Amino acid sequence: MKIYFFLILITGIGFSQATGLSAYGVGEKTHNSDPASLALGNSSFFSGNSKHISIDSPSSLWRSALTRFSIHSGFNYLSTAKYPDQYQQNLTSFSILFPVGIKKVFGFGLQPIYRSNKLNITDEDFKFIGADESITGAPIAYKNTYAIDGGISELFLLYSQKLTHNISGGIKYSLLFGNQSSNDELYTYDVQFDTLSSGGLLINEFVDNEDTLYAIANYSGMTEINKYRKFSGSGISAEGRYADEKHEFVINLMLNGKINVETTNQLTMVNSYTTTNNTFENSATDFSSNFGLGYRYKILNNSGITVEIHNKSPFNIPENAVIFNIMPPREESIHFGGYYQIRNSKIGYWNNLNMRGGAYAKNLEFTDGVFKDVGGTIGFGLEYLGNTQSIDIAFRFGRKDSRLIIGEYEKYISFHIGITTGEKWFMKRRRK
Repeated sequence: MKIYFFLILITGIGFSQATGLSAYGVGEKTHNSDPASLALGNSSFFSGNSKHISIDSPSSLWRSALTRFSIHSGFNYLSTAKYPDQYQQNLTSFSILFPVGIKKVFGFGLQPIYRSNKLNITDEDFKFIGADESITGAPIAYKNTYAIDGGISELFLLYSQKLTHNISGGIKYSLLFGNQSSNDELYTYDVQFDTLSSGGLLINEFVDNEDTLYAIANYSGMTEINKYRKFSGSGISAEGRYADEKHEFVINLMLNGKINVETTNQLTMVNSYTTTNNTFENSATDFSSNFGLGYRYKILNNSGITVEIHNKSPFNIPENAVIFNIMPPREESIHFGGYYQIRNSKIGYWNNLNMRGGAYAKNLEFTDGVFKDVGGTIGFGLEYLGNTQSIDIAFRFGRKDSRLIIGEYEKYISFHIGITTGEKWFMKRRRK
């Protein structure tokens, strides 16, 4: 039964959803996927379950000697003042972990890390080229329509080990890959001025000496530019953890290597039925790094609070490979969370009911300003069959300054579900 369920979920693998209209860089960073951690203020290092294992935190994975399968999926709703409501549902992560020794775990998985929603953007107003600048000697009106899809995913390898009684560590190596496409359709119109508003597309009107002049646009042509980008690169992160009876500290450092981008540009002049193509490759000149600190305080055996701070430098991609020529931002964020475990004292099907909640605040620092993203989270998880199986659910809701629509807010709500199953495949058994 479990196998069939996993196969059904795996067939839904695809692009994860961003929480906003991420028309910059390669899209929004979406690598946090574990619902147990997301419910703790959109965090990464802690989970609030019985073993305090977070799939997004390599230094915690050694805490289970079971072979663990984890799969996460998400549903996203986004609302803005100018664009219609957007709904998306996709798989966000898949991983397998298995023991390779006492307190040693190895694993691998797949997840998207940078993604834009499938954006379709149309200019609301016409733009103009005056007669003195037009190559035809007559005024021209034009309007653009854009479509953007795709991003970058990672295939990752994990290793986690308990080093001493209080200290553990983990390493994650990632192969980055992905494709992104953008389509830019430029519609041009010849502009004529008339005292009558019929005979074409009315785009503006002017009053001259009490006479009304109408700017009429007649369709002239369409130019289509399709860009296809193929990304490749790698990254590595190292994480250390110290835990005692009441306190737990985590430090994480990630380094991304230079990202290579292969770009194919296809220019089509629809009116003249001509198409030209060119392909080139280039790489980022710098590395990028992420730094994170986390702290958990155990209030009681079944409750605690968490705090995380993250500082992520701009993702290192070439300037000519970013969406709308807007480089990725630096991200600074703080996350607060709390959990409470309801434990079943009787022998039965279920073992723990984990209640979680939290809040977070992010600063997205672009070259032309700082944009804020604030939100809250709530969720719960059920552990059963001797804490070998679990189901986790998280809700995330927030509001962020729109980078696409300056002066507007983007409101989002996302629902996440994760399923983890543990098996004793690699555990040693004594012979009778």
